[in-house]
Amino acid sequence: MKMMVRKACGLLVVLFLLTVNTFAQSTGLVDQWPQGRVYLTSGDSVSGKITYHRAEDMIKINKPDGSVVAYSPVAVRGFEAIDNDGRYRRVFVTQRWNLGNDYSDFLAPAFFEQIVIGNYGLLKRETMTRRDISRDPMYRSNYYYPYGGYPMGGPMYVEQRLDNYFILMPSGKVKELRNVKKDLEVIFGKKDRVMKDYIKQNKLKYTSLPDLAKIVSYFGAISQPEVKTTSMQP
Repeated sequence: MKMMVRKACGLLVVLFLLTVNTFAQSTGLVDQWPQGRVYLTSGDSVSGKITYHRAEDMIKINKPDGSVVAYSPVAVRGFEAIDNDGRYRRVFVTQRWNLGNDYSDFLAPAFFEQIVIGNYGLLKRETMTRRDISRDPMYRSNYYYPYGGYPMGGPMYVEQRLDNYFILMPSGKVKELRNVKKDLEVIFGKKDRVMKDYIKQNKLKYTSLPDLAKIVSYFGAISQPEVKTTSMQP
């Protein structure tokens, strides 16, 4: 009886994970909000239901009159997405970016979620990654798979969203934080000691988005903005 229960539990877990995997593949990197507003580079704005296709970097707006329009970042200054109750708002802005190629001078407009506004801004984009969950301890335990090895005879992958963070420098350059802690410490420069004391005293973690927002906000607050000069200035 115990063996039958273990096998049944293992089967339920497998079926659940397969369902999650299928759902992830069908939804991909597409987000929908019941209402929002898109601000165009022309100066106009469009309101309605927003669908954000992250992989294609494109947004579609279902306007109240029933028509649907699509925009790429080149035509959009930014957009805001609002939940059903109107209490939660997510803001996205268009910034020029090297698309992850640090060895290229080519910059293309792209959508970024705006997390922190200030002398140094914190931006975010989301991508998809595949993870083999059959190697996780809880799924390889004897409780679910008493005979050990991979469930269902092999690895099991699920698609998960991955947050990628960026810093908007005072110069307007978008810098990707591939290693958040290490890259930020380089940006801190001479204020590295001050920032480390602040992070330690407030028990902040680089792996927590709310904490990361506080770190970037504080650094921006104690940093003097760059002063741009031209040949016309004395």
